[in-house]
Amino acid sequence: MEINKIYKLLEDIKEPISGENIVKLGVVTKIVKDDNKIVIYLDLARRTPQSPFEMAITWTVHAKIVKEIVKVLEDKIPEFEIIDSMTLQRYYPIEEV
Repeated sequence: MEINKIYKLLEDIKEPISGENIVKLGVVTKIVKDDNKIVIYLDLARRTPQSPFEMAITWTVHAKIVKEIVKVLEDKIPEFEIIDSMTLQRYYPIEEV
């Protein structure tokens, strides 16, 4: 699938608090094709506040965004990863330890 089509699919995902799409808000920082895998970089860590209470609320929003991305792409792209652009933390697929 072409990168532009992936961006277009992700425009349907709304950030739960503002209601704006995650591409327009800049949550999706870039999408890269790496061999047969698509890597989607999100700007989530940079948007996380420092206070523990705000952090707890923000993590639920981040989880919802990641779940929505997986839901939109899982039947269209055979292999993809979702990674934070600042920390390089992998949000999807989750590795079991």
